[in-house]
Amino acid sequence: MSLPHQGGFYKEKHPSSVFRLRPVYDEGRCIRAYALLRGVTLKKIADNLGVSRVSVHCVAYGKRSSRRIESEIARVLGKADWNEVVLEARSDVQKKPVSVILQEREQRLQAGEEAFAALTGKCKTAKRRRSLA
Repeated sequence: MSLPHQGGFYKEKHPSSVFRLRPVYDEGRCIRAYALLRGVTLKKIADNLGVSRVSVHCVAYGKRSSRRIESEIARVLGKADWNEVVLEARSDVQKKPVSVILQEREQRLQAGEEAFAALTGKCKTAKRRRSLA
C-alpha cells in the first residue's frame, strides 16, 4: 500500500513494515544542513554506499525511499532511525516540539481513517442499492 507524499509518511508493500516518514523540501534542507554540521556531505554518504549523489539527494529530500540510504543518513547523524531524523528536521522547520508534531500526525491519521470508513461505507450501500434494483 502506498500513501500519497502529502500524507508525510508511506508504508512498504509488506504488511509488517513500519511507517516511515517522508521529508518535504525544507526538511530535506535541514537534513543536509545537519550532515554538513557533522562534516559529512551527501556526496560522501553516496560514496560510502556506492550509489549516486542523486539517489542520496532524492532520499534526503523525500523524492524517493531507500531503507539502506535512510539508515546510513540516520547513522551519520547519530540517530536511531530515519523517523527520528525526519521528526527533528520537521520540528526545526515548523518551530514546534516533536511531541506536538507527533500528536498532530496522530490526529490526521485518525481523521483519515474515519473519512475512509465513511467513504467505504457509502460505496457498499451504493453497491447494495444497485444489486437490489
